[in-house]
Amino acid sequence: ESVEKFLYRDGEGGAAVGMTVAKIDVAAVVLFTELWLLDTYARKAEAKNRIRRVWNDLDGTRGLQHTNSVSLPGGFQDRLFESWLTWERRVEADGHQTFVIGWCPLEKYRGTHHRVDGAEKMHKATTRGVYIVREVTEHTCEWTWAQQVDLKITLPARVSDLASEQKLAWANEVQEKFRRNGKEVDREG
Repeated sequence: ESVEKFLYRDGEGGAAVGMTVAKIDVAAVVLFTELWLLDTYARKAEAKNRIRRVWNDLDGTRGLQHTNSVSLPGGFQDRLFESWLTWERRVEADGHQTFVIGWCPLEKYRGTHHRVDGAEKMHKATTRGVYIVREVTEHTCEWTWAQQVDLKITLPARVSDLASEQKLAWANEVQEKFRRNGKEVDREG
């Protein structure tokens, strides 16, 4: 199945809201783990030449701080995102699991705020959003992702749209990563 996508940008600028909904051929707990574990070797390798730090178990909670930088095209100054993330697992009335991961700017978290070297050279940007991973069958789930990003800069519409479309394409990459034979999935459903 295709990935449903929605993108809204208020005129020219660095603020946008996007949303995707996709069926993924993997157990809900597996996708939740893929989304939550931000401190893996593979993710560190993706962030060469950028700031990227994760602090797990903030103040003894299951929350974490994720600080990362993003390079913008066209000579614009890099942006720094400092976010607080947390999650919840629910068991629905039908017995299926739903995992919710939410994030917001770190300033909304009242506990410890870690700092990174080099942050002072960048402009701050903000993001907030939610992933909802709902179990459909034992081996399939539905992933809803809604996110608001504000780069705190006015960008040409074409640049903003390109950056947003690249980010939304990640849902297709995740779907493809876990794609299985359709007949196998049909037998399970």
